[in-house]
Amino acid sequence: MPATVTATLKVVLRDVPEAQEQGDMISMTLHNEPRGLPKNVTLDASPLHLRCAVKQWRTACTKAEQIRASGLPALLIVEAHIAAQGGALAGVVKGIQVVEGKAPVPAAPAP
Repeated sequence: MPATVTATLKVVLRDVPEAQEQGDMISMTLHNEPRGLPKNVTLDASPLHLRCAVKQWRTACTKAEQIRASGLPALLIVEAHIAAQGGALAGVVKGIQVVEGKAPVPAAPAP
């Protein structure tokens, strides 16, 4: 039975997660520990299983590598259609935007 799209979610990835290639799709599982929630609000940690077209993922990873080669961190902004499936979230990537992160702050010299 196909999953019903229940939401569109944007996720910012600071690191490229481990991914497995399966035919013309990439599969990866992201793990989230909810933080920054309002007082007295809790959310259980749950995995997010994402699938993405191989070409789309490779293009994003190549752009991220180019940014990192310049000495800046790369951020992958992933937009995905998400649905609940079997106690977890499952999604299909709609788009990936790769942007430069802020340059690391240089460490202060020791006194």
